[in-house]
Amino acid sequence: MRQTALANALIILSVLVLGQRTLGGALFDWGAWAGFVLLCLVGLASNTIRETLLLLTSLALGAFLLWRGDGGASLAQAMDLAAFFAAFILLLTGLKIAADHSRAVLAVGRYLIRQPASGRYLATATGGHFLGVFLNFGAISLMAPLIQNAARDEAGVIDRPLERRQISALLRGFAWILLWAPTTLTQAVLLTLFTEFSYPRVIALGLATSVVMVGLGFFYDRAEWRHATPDTGQSPPFPRAEFGRLVVICGTLILATAALQLGFGQSTALALMFVAPSVTLIWFLAQRPPGRAMTAQLAAFWPALTSNAPGLARSAIALGLSGFIGRLLAEVVPAARLAAELDLSAMPGWLFLALLPVAITLGGQIALSPIILVVFIGQVIQTIPTLPADPTHIVFALSAGWALSMFASPNATATLLISATTRLPPTTLTWSWNLRYGLLCYGVLVAIFALLEA
Repeated sequence: MRQTALANALIILSVLVLGQRTLGGALFDWGAWAGFVLLCLVGLASNTIRETLLLLTSLALGAFLLWRGDGGASLAQAMDLAAFFAAFILLLTGLKIAADHSRAVLAVGRYLIRQPASGRYLATATGGHFLGVFLNFGAISLMAPLIQNAARDEAGVIDRPLERRQISALLRGFAWILLWAPTTLTQAVLLTLFTEFSYPRVIALGLATSVVMVGLGFFYDRAEWRHATPDTGQSPPFPRAEFGRLVVICGTLILATAALQLGFGQSTALALMFVAPSVTLIWFLAQRPPGRAMTAQLAAFWPALTSNAPGLARSAIALGLSGFIGRLLAEVVPAARLAAELDLSAMPGWLFLALLPVAITLGGQIALSPIILVVFIGQVIQTIPTLPADPTHIVFALSAGWALSMFASPNATATLLISATTRLPPTTLTWSWNLRYGLLCYGVLVAIFALLEA
């Protein structure tokens, strides 16, 4: 019963937010806000301590602004962000409903993690990267248990070095999709906060930097494990048919999104919100076993949705509330006065950019979600009279900081998902296994910022 109520709340919120973003009007505005409130209330029983703390913080900030008597407009904007972010992440992450039942995804995932040592890092990192583009956090949930199973011998003993290398490769490869993939919440957030920047240039910078960082991870892995015993294993057969199916699915997602953008002038985020659930349903129906009626396969979608509803709801609530908190923090903290007192006109542009990832990553160490900090920083930046750096570069730096926090912060969503799946402590995944890699990446980013602002 609870899962059914959650599934209904997810559908109601999605429909209302899509109506708000396309048709507009006070009815859909209030409906979207009410839909998000309904989701938070229905999802209370499924919440972890993280969602509960975020909810309490949101209520405290909202009550303070109402008591102050001048926060009505800010509360409305914060509710808009919360409802939009929640609907976006649940519609995109919903692709995992079909992915969980896909033999193609399972076959490609197994192929990637069973590579010999010479190609294992690149296979896992690039596989996690590109699967993450259209499965989002579902790629983490899929590949992490596969890695642990592949690292366990017949006696059930786990090869710890192999587990560490593979899990690190997955986390590092996945994190860098935040630099460019339009299917990530990062890009939706930044497109919502900033308008005066070159989106194609952000995509180009993100793609190029992702290639550099995955390559850096490969050479770092080689150096870190240079004394490991060589692996003489052979690569398993390449699953051509299964890989082809995933290419078709990914291509359909991209082409349909582009068609909506060009045909109806929708934003990338909004177009994806329409396309993703359609692709999810078609993909699920395409997995119909031989001899099974299409109506029976369609009827099986509702149980699959309800079983996934608690996880989808937790992600939607956490990210929606994080956006709400970030927007209200910018109101509670006098952003305009803070920006006026911070004389940034004399600061070198590269230094300003270099400080943004530091702020986001350090905030993650004390359980501040990247989305809270990115929304808050974005609101403060918009009040600065003269920006010390190009707006496009600022957007790139914020997404880079978000990506760094994925493997450098024990409170990041990807880290928490892997930890929950593998039972590895978040501090082990980040501070112990990836801190030095993160420092190397930050050094490279600083050099990139210097080149961009030269």
